[in-house]
Amino acid sequence: MFRLLIQKNRMHYAAITHLATRDYPLQSVTVLFLCAVCHYLGHTTLAVFTAVWLVISKVCAYFVCKRQSPFDQLPKDWALLALMALFFVNAILYVVPALVLASDPSIAMKLSAVLWVIGAQVYVTNTWSGVPTFVYTMLLPIMLLMVIVFLRLGSTVPVASTLSHWIVTFAFVGLFIYTSIDTLRGHLATEAALKNAERTATSRLLQLEEAQRIDGLTGLLNRPAFDVALQIMLEDRAHGNGEVAVFLVDLDSFKPINDTYSHEAGDRVLMETATRLQKHIGDLGIVGRLGGDEFILAIQIDNGVDALGIAETLYQNIALPVLWTQHMLKVTASIGVSTTGANLRTVPALCSAADQAMFAAKSSPNRAPVLYEEQLFTPRLSSDEKQALVDSIANETVKPYYQPKIHLPTGDIIGFEALARWEHPNNTLRLPCDFLRQINDLGLQGDFMISIASQVFRDVEAMLEHGLDPGQVSLNIPEVALATYSGRQDLHRIVAARPACAKHVTFEITEDVFIARAADMIQASIASFRDLGLRISLDDFGTGFASFDHLRQLDFDELKIDTSFVSDLGQDNTADVLVRGFLDIASGLGVSAIAEGVETEAQRQHLANMGCLIAQGYLFSAALPFDEATALLTTNRLIKPAVT
Repeated sequence: MFRLLIQKNRMHYAAITHLATRDYPLQSVTVLFLCAVCHYLGHTTLAVFTAVWLVISKVCAYFVCKRQSPFDQLPKDWALLALMALFFVNAILYVVPALVLASDPSIAMKLSAVLWVIGAQVYVTNTWSGVPTFVYTMLLPIMLLMVIVFLRLGSTVPVASTLSHWIVTFAFVGLFIYTSIDTLRGHLATEAALKNAERTATSRLLQLEEAQRIDGLTGLLNRPAFDVALQIMLEDRAHGNGEVAVFLVDLDSFKPINDTYSHEAGDRVLMETATRLQKHIGDLGIVGRLGGDEFILAIQIDNGVDALGIAETLYQNIALPVLWTQHMLKVTASIGVSTTGANLRTVPALCSAADQAMFAAKSSPNRAPVLYEEQLFTPRLSSDEKQALVDSIANETVKPYYQPKIHLPTGDIIGFEALARWEHPNNTLRLPCDFLRQINDLGLQGDFMISIASQVFRDVEAMLEHGLDPGQVSLNIPEVALATYSGRQDLHRIVAARPACAKHVTFEITEDVFIARAADMIQASIASFRDLGLRISLDDFGTGFASFDHLRQLDFDELKIDTSFVSDLGQDNTADVLVRGFLDIASGLGVSAIAEGVETEAQRQHLANMGCLIAQGYLFSAALPFDEATALLTTNRLIKPAVT
């Protein structure tokens, strides 16, 4: 019960302490007058006791409200209870003298008793109406005593009153009128203050709601607010003509600006991009920022309007240089576009489609905007498919398949690359392009990495136990495992469980780690893995953001030349020059070089002539399940080249 009282009044603590000390002058005059009347009627003991108690209680209430010694350490909850108890007792003592007046045979004194109890009720109601608990605490004893007062009125035979008694009564009338007016004025002032506070609170709430809708840096809508606005646009479209187009914009090469010039420069780029998008869209649509360097737009377009053309214009506007101090900063953008159609009628559907199109744009060679077309995109996983993926990672039916690495001069198998494959419950084999995106969407990167790495180490151990030399078995390690302490520790535990396998395992990282904000953590992780005996390979070399300075700073053991360069060997002189340069870089740094994606005999011959010693690709073998890879390693005999 006490806990409930405290909870209800804790929010009124400031108002309670203010009201408790506001009327001390009026209360003091009233108490003195009351005690004087009691003394005049011959009840000196009651007068003295009432005066002493009320003085003590008022002093205590003052010290409690002002948080002064000895109550300065009293918790607020206990202070509220103490004030409530004091006011309850005070209400009784204020009205008890009215019992004396009601018992007096003088008509004037009986009338004074009635005026006194009614005046006490008026005062409490006007003063404490904003704090219901305190009103009830004081009104209940007053009302009970009022009933007793009315019962006492008939305890004596009324007699005519003397002039002095009527003077006392008139004084009570004057005091009643003054108290009523004064407390009413205070009540109105309190009500006005409360309304003003309510208006202020409402205004601040609106400001807070506005702040929660708006991105603090760019002034654009945030994601929840954008979704609401887009829903309104879709509802308006249902009653009219035209379509709604959604554009998802992801800035390219933004992180290097942050890392090279500072976050202030990055913020300048974001603000300028937001201004350009807002200016281009104008009143025809809405613009939001999803966070980081991602923006989203929606616009109402007429039938036949080329949404992809609008995206091209946005692309060109974003690509214009941004002036920061004395530097011209340049970024481009990957833009995905979706428009309302048969299967794109909701906010999630439109945004998801634009998201898929944006990733397609990011993967395309020229980064041109991409329009979502249902027949060209792999459908997103259903809820059942998502659960199947979660279960498959847990039960290890998402497993590593092994593609051999070949020593070109001899044709021997000198290692493998572990590539994830999903042995789906419907008896189909799914490639990473069919499920890696969903793993990221579901936040399963960590579970996926731990599962694949654990299986690779277990398979390497099995090969060693069968007397086979697996050479170097490589697996891709995502940035999330390198840039977080927990990811690093997960891999450390896997290595610690099978330490003899460490010298046969290579962790592949991509050049993209060079632009991660956690570059120091990544470098520390790589150093810790090498300390455990693992090798480090730089994957997809030449396609990312690595600079020669990065190559000098990072300790690694191997370069993997990306498929995009190998595929053009013998056909594009630039590819020949670049591959030869990559091989020279590897030789100069004292690290191995592996060419991936070898699919033709001509490519193999070109690589051999350039001095490349190790290669992998469909020319030699596809990725094989563990049993077949082990059998192949046992005979060291290659299967026929796979069909691409």
